[in-house]
Amino acid sequence: MSNATRKEIKRGKVTFSRLFASDFQKSGSKTLEVKQIISTTMYYPTKKFNSDLQDALFTESDFGVEENGYETTETRVAWIPVPSAYNEAQVKQIVANLPATACIYKMLSNHPILTDNQRQAVNQGLKTMDDFADAQAIRYPNNSEFAGELIFDAAGKVQYKRTFFSKTAQEDLDERGNGKEYVSDALAEETEGASITIGQKI
Repeated sequence: MSNATRKEIKRGKVTFSRLFASDFQKSGSKTLEVKQIISTTMYYPTKKFNSDLQDALFTESDFGVEENGYETTETRVAWIPVPSAYNEAQVKQIVANLPATACIYKMLSNHPILTDNQRQAVNQGLKTMDDFADAQAIRYPNNSEFAGELIFDAAGKVQYKRTFFSKTAQEDLDERGNGKEYVSDALAEETEGASITIGQKI
């Protein structure tokens, strides 16, 4: 658990990244990729007078304690279907005219995160839960010394992440620890004997 006294989040504008056709593109459509930069600053006291096992009569600020701020930056990506009749200039204009509240929000879970279409694909036997689990499991990026290895949550569990576009402000959703868990055979095998590192920002 973080001992930060406060947190500030700044969200940049959702911007056009590219318009493309993927290898599995549905007929009559293209895919729009949009991005958003999220800056988070965590503030920590330079001194600590109070503890978690005793009620405090005074806050840290009452003692004149200053704060140090630590900023992290995250670039989020989302993909949106676009009718094939729309060209890049038209799509760029649509993105440029998005309301200031538009955002890319993040979901975290210990169970694969499925849309209604994906749940239907599983029910129809077109996809399996393992397919989504293996694709969504959170791993260290390529520029890390642990590139490709799983990143476990604070409880040592496999975790999954997805990002979604919203035209209105949407808080991030963290469903980890709610008892709903799923691990594919491949991830379970990979997890055995893996070293668990806590605290990696995702």
